[in-house]
Formats: sequence, C-alpha cells, structure tokens
Amino acid sequence: MSDDDARSQADERRRLLAELELERNQLLRNIETCRIRDIERPFIGEWSLKDIVGHVATWEAEVVTALREISEGRRPRLYDFDRGRLDEWNQEHVERKRSLDFWSVLGQLRDGRQRLLEAIARFPDDLLADETSPVRRLVHSVIDHDREHWHGIAARLAGMEGARRTGAQSIIEEATS
Repeated sequence: MSDDDARSQADERRRLLAELELERNQLLRNIETCRIRDIERPFIGEWSLKDIVGHVATWEAEVVTALREISEGRRPRLYDFDRGRLDEWNQEHVERKRSLDFWSVLGQLRDGRQRLLEAIARFPDDLLADETSPVRRLVHSVIDHDREHWHGIAARLAGMEGARRTGAQSIIEEATS
C-alpha cells in the first residue's frame, strides 16, 4: 500500500468519526432543547423522550456487540435478526428501560458511545474506508440512526408531523444491506 493510500484511509477514518460525533452532538442538542415534561410523557407517537434515548442507546449497544463479534472472527448475531419482529423488539427494549430515571438512560447513551469508539478503534483504517466493509456499514447505521432520531425530535419541537427519512429504515437494514 502506498503512503497516499494509507493517508487516504486514515483521512476516511477521521471523517467517519467526525460524522459520528456530529450526529450524536445534534441528537444531544435536540434532547437538551426539550422541556422537562417531554421526558416521561408521549413525545413522538407513544414514546417519551426517555424512551427515544433508551432506544438509541439499546441499538448502539447492539452495534458494539456486532463489532466485537466481527473482531473475534464471528458472524454478528445482528445479521440474523428477524426484521418482522423489529417493532416488537423495539417496544420490548423500550419497556425494559421505563423504570429507570431519565438521567440513567442518558448516561447509558453517553457510556455506549464510549464503548462504540473503543470498538471502532480495534479496526484498521482500511475497514473503515471500504464502502463494502461490514464494520463501515455498522458505523454508518449508527450515524443514520442518530440522524433519524434527532430529525424526529427537531420536527416535533418545530410542531411538524414527522421527519424526513435520511437513510435505511433501521440499523438492521443498513448493517445487512
């Protein structure tokens, strides 16, 4: 590999990590803009702000697990997820966090990001630069998931019905397509 190729791959890693940070910061800014009353009551559909934060944290944890499985040379269990159960799975996991206070759920979101960054650090630049790499697709699924939810929150805050679609329908679709 030439020095130019190595620099290009390192640049792509930095760009991908910057996009990951940008979308998470947008999500956090939109969460911070919400009112306290939005934390526990339905905010978007039946989900409260806490539910949305917990949902994002849960899926990020699933991606961290998938990245660990890839680093161990195993096929991620996430690839075999039954897409027909997606709504049910999401609701089950939202319910699991309902008894937690908002700050604990927000802490899970913040801690999950640190675990994701540690998982990404284990992979070489070429896997993050390669558009067909499962590692890159998983990282992009997190970027798009954050973007989807911050757009939804922003739309709700603006009094709009919903947000425009920015990517795949779910982390599952993006990671396995």
